[in-house]
Amino acid sequence: MEDKIYKYRMDFYYQSLVIYFVFFVLYAVIRGNFFEEKFQLVFNDPIIYILMLFIAVFLVIVIVNIVRARQIILKNDRVVLKNRFGSREIFHDEILHVKIGRKRRRSEENPFRIIKLKLKKRKKWLRIRANDFERGGELIKEFLKIKQPSRT
Repeated sequence: MEDKIYKYRMDFYYQSLVIYFVFFVLYAVIRGNFFEEKFQLVFNDPIIYILMLFIAVFLVIVIVNIVRARQIILKNDRVVLKNRFGSREIFHDEILHVKIGRKRRRSEENPFRIIKLKLKKRKKWLRIRANDFERGGELIKEFLKIKQPSRT
């Protein structure tokens, strides 16, 4: 089996940032008397500050996620959880149990599902949100393959 790499999805954050920025520009144009001789932005409007706060928060989130660059790499004998600052290898024999959340709605194409891994040297379950990564459906299928071999 060749290495399969699943990168962290950023499309929601990009779309949110663009939507807030476009709304900010439209609101500033409408409220700033753009169609008169002199453009004047109204800074005493609290909606301007709220929109600027949302834009700043989503910009920070995008930058943090770009810097972290999270990935899941599935190899023949292990799962590698990797980010820019380091990686953690989990060998298949360290995994005691794989639990995958049920589908909540059948109408959704990509239902929200969580993959839980019970490891030998860890008390708590390791949780992976499948939809946070590209090709989340394939990621779930790969973890189902890891779950299949008979281990006790």
